[in-house]
Amino acid sequence: MIAARAARCASAFALRPTRFAAAGALPAARRCFAASPLETTAKLYEDLVDKSIKEYQSNQASVSADLDAEIANNKVVLFMEGTPDAPKSEPSLNAVKMLTEAQVVPLLAVDVLAHPAILGYTVSKTSKRRAPHLYVNGAFYADYDGLMAQHSTGQLAKSLGTESTKSTGVFGGELPIATY
Repeated sequence: MIAARAARCASAFALRPTRFAAAGALPAARRCFAASPLETTAKLYEDLVDKSIKEYQSNQASVSADLDAEIANNKVVLFMEGTPDAPKSEPSLNAVKMLTEAQVVPLLAVDVLAHPAILGYTVSKTSKRRAPHLYVNGAFYADYDGLMAQHSTGQLAKSLGTESTKSTGVFGGELPIATY
């Protein structure tokens, strides 16, 4: 159905010159959009995950050795899309916000989009196709939905959070904003 619609769209709106085109310029192309951008995006992400799993399987020994060592050597490891300073998805942004509010430190963040094998590794290890994934003490702890559930009940701060980094004095118990 989608392919038929795309073919009709391509033939109906084939490259046609517009009245605004400069003399000798290439004709402007008109774009057709999918019926549902969310479905298209979900399909693209699923394709990315499938390719990432294949990439991980082709380099499994070296990728597993490196990432297993990182998970073993750090108490809390977050596999996310982007970095804590520049998350590339809303779930990753929210995961960083929840972990920051709970004062989960120290935290190692791994960008799953830096190399396809990294995403393939964490998807293969957790059987959860959507990042972020949180590992605690060397074992898978929660995905985004699990973090949301624990954050909303306050369990995340109780089980992983620390009080030592919160402010004292007039603003006691609050998160520090900046120190100058």
